[in-house]
Amino acid sequence: MIYIKMKGQEFGMLIAIFLLFNLVGCKVQEKEIQNNKMVLWYQSPAKKWTDAFPLGNGKLGAMCFGGTDVERFQLNEKTLWAGSPSNPYAQDYHNKLKKIQNLILEGKILEANNFGLENMGAAPTSFRSYEPLADLLISFDKRDSIQNYRRELDMSQGVHRVTYSTSGSEILSESFISAVDNALYIRIASKGRGKINCSIGLERAKDAIIKALPNGLLHMDGQIVDVEAPKARDENAGGSGAGGEHMRFAARVKGEVKGGSITAVEDRLEVKDADELIIKLTAATDYNLAKLNFDSTIDPAVLANENLNKLIAAPWLQSRQKHVEDHRNLFERVALDFGNSPKDSLPTDQRLLLYKEEGQDPGLEAQLFQFGRYLLLGSSRADAILPANLQGIWSDRMWAPWEADYHLNVNLQMNYWPADVTNIPETLDPLVNWFALIAKTSKPLAKEMYGSDGWFSHHASNPFGRVTPSASTFASQFNNGVLDALPGAWMTMNLWDHYEFSQDKVFLKEKLYPLLSGASEFILDVLVADSQGVLHFMPSSSPENQYRDLATGQMMRITSTSTYHLSIIKAVFKATLEAGSILGIGTEQGDRILKAEAALPALPVDPNNGRLMEWRQPLEEKEPGHRHLSHLLGLHPFTLITNETPELYEAARKSLEWREQNGQGGMGWAYAHGLLMHARLLEGEKAHKSVATLLSKGKKSSLMNTIGPFQIDGNLGATAGIAEMLLQSHTKDENGDFVIHLLPAIPEDWSNGKVSGLKARGNFEVDMDWSNGKLISAWLYSRNGGSCSIKSGDKLMKVTLKAGEKKELTLETISN
Repeated sequence: MIYIKMKGQEFGMLIAIFLLFNLVGCKVQEKEIQNNKMVLWYQSPAKKWTDAFPLGNGKLGAMCFGGTDVERFQLNEKTLWAGSPSNPYAQDYHNKLKKIQNLILEGKILEANNFGLENMGAAPTSFRSYEPLADLLISFDKRDSIQNYRRELDMSQGVHRVTYSTSGSEILSESFISAVDNALYIRIASKGRGKINCSIGLERAKDAIIKALPNGLLHMDGQIVDVEAPKARDENAGGSGAGGEHMRFAARVKGEVKGGSITAVEDRLEVKDADELIIKLTAATDYNLAKLNFDSTIDPAVLANENLNKLIAAPWLQSRQKHVEDHRNLFERVALDFGNSPKDSLPTDQRLLLYKEEGQDPGLEAQLFQFGRYLLLGSSRADAILPANLQGIWSDRMWAPWEADYHLNVNLQMNYWPADVTNIPETLDPLVNWFALIAKTSKPLAKEMYGSDGWFSHHASNPFGRVTPSASTFASQFNNGVLDALPGAWMTMNLWDHYEFSQDKVFLKEKLYPLLSGASEFILDVLVADSQGVLHFMPSSSPENQYRDLATGQMMRITSTSTYHLSIIKAVFKATLEAGSILGIGTEQGDRILKAEAALPALPVDPNNGRLMEWRQPLEEKEPGHRHLSHLLGLHPFTLITNETPELYEAARKSLEWREQNGQGGMGWAYAHGLLMHARLLEGEKAHKSVATLLSKGKKSSLMNTIGPFQIDGNLGATAGIAEMLLQSHTKDENGDFVIHLLPAIPEDWSNGKVSGLKARGNFEVDMDWSNGKLISAWLYSRNGGSCSIKSGDKLMKVTLKAGEKKELTLETISN
């Protein structure tokens, strides 16, 4: 044994170094545990498409099945759409609209409805679908029995991994889609006596030519050829647009081996006796966002070749490291932990089955939260050309459900509700860029169809700028399209939220204010005064419910100034006025808005039961439990109804309760919106019940939203809802500063936990620790500098921070 004599100062320094190493070690270990909780995994390959793992970079998407006989990567390229630009509308639309408005004012609702059904349709009623790119298939030679199989998705790294043993070898397969390189990377390695023997091919159902070339190259070149009915299947009875040779696309694959060989055989690559196989894939189309159209001057083959050539020389580890660093910089901004559980070690399908039987798995709910962030990052990155569609970026059908379109009467809005609060605002960039062009496209149509100097968009749109009424049939085109001209106006409120979170005045002035002002201008131009001077928006509807007409007893949709439309109008007017005040502009329009606001009806409350009504008067709903919560938009996502408007707040609560008593839901996004409503009502247990429904309803073996056909909005709405249960910042104090409410709707199952990196309005970031449902401490960080009020329970604390300052808030300081 060796003794060293040390002075007190030296000994103290040694102790300090020892403690520092222990602290660093603990932090590293804690980070590893947290990252392990971000791993979803299974003990067998995916049999169903929704059980495969999604990879994406906002441009390319892949669903990875993890097969041992055939490994399938089902591929999408975000801009690959069938169809071409089309904005049909009925001849003499404006005058016909005026007739409908006059009939409604005269109380002739049925006549107005019948006239609209007969005269307001225009072909094609709809448009064509988002299409998959191809399947990349790796077919292995027959193997001995598979053992120790595991496939996993590491959400924190954005890496898909498969491991198993066979034929005396250990197989490791890793794949990822790099946003840095815009490419799918796959590496398959064999350790042991067995070698890799397989064929690699691309397959597409139609419109593509696939060739294998020397040096491990696969080329796919194609052009979508749209054929009109009856010569080909058309999902929309009212038509989906002109046929013809439309969008062109290309994919390029490079295969490389260590040991063995890779050769071109017909349309496939054959790999023989390799120790390692690396595949790189990239793709392109001739879509041009600036034109909202495909563009003959763009050659997708050239784009794909150029990108592949950049990737060929890059070593695998270097490409992987760049990808992981890029992904982590975004994904790891937010961490959520509800504590450790033995269930953390279970495969995802077993964990979901147990959750359905027992519930009580906060760790799985935290995974659902992070999975939504992962999906949004995978389908909408800063440099992505288009926003996340109805399926994000992942779709395997040649004709996707609802065309995988951009639905603007809740679904596209829901896609982006988690963007700011979960600290990935860059995902909004492609939405903003596309949406500005939608508004520009609609301006001449607004003049022609509505006599307005503003802009508009009806409820269903696409990459080709569809803004006119759209639906599968002529009747649906009227009921879902003509009767709802304000979804575009609603969409601006997502961008207003983004401003409130970011406080970016350049964004407000250059991008948002023109959209808000144009939406308000459209509304001002189309409002109609009755004989008492009350302003109405008509024709109107409440998606997608019906009421029984008092005069005729018939069920119908057409009405005047539904609560849905009234809420949008009030919210857009409010935001436009505030934006103009911040920028010191728009006073003339502001005066017109104030005058119009004074003439609008109030949000209607049923005097018989105290519920917020869907229409202007108490009416029998066809579906009291309808999935849409359109009449409650004032509660969420808008801020028209808060606890500072107690009568409306209670009326909204009663209306939501009535909806749910009668079976509200049916689709993942509908349960997610109910979750968000309950969070705004500070009903933690009811909000948590909605989370449980999203995780347990149906035959679920993955976290993909499969309540109904897969739609990404259910996942993204769940993430936004969980964030809203932990943090809210949509109200302001008497000084006009945002009130940041900590743990506003925390359920008993989440009694202990911690979260870091959530964003609050005012450009604040929040970290929190809590125990037994009570806040222990919180950290508040300000990017811009500014003031806010912090609320915890019934305690309120004023905080002012400098730009870049971070402050710890304990329960005691908040109480003071």
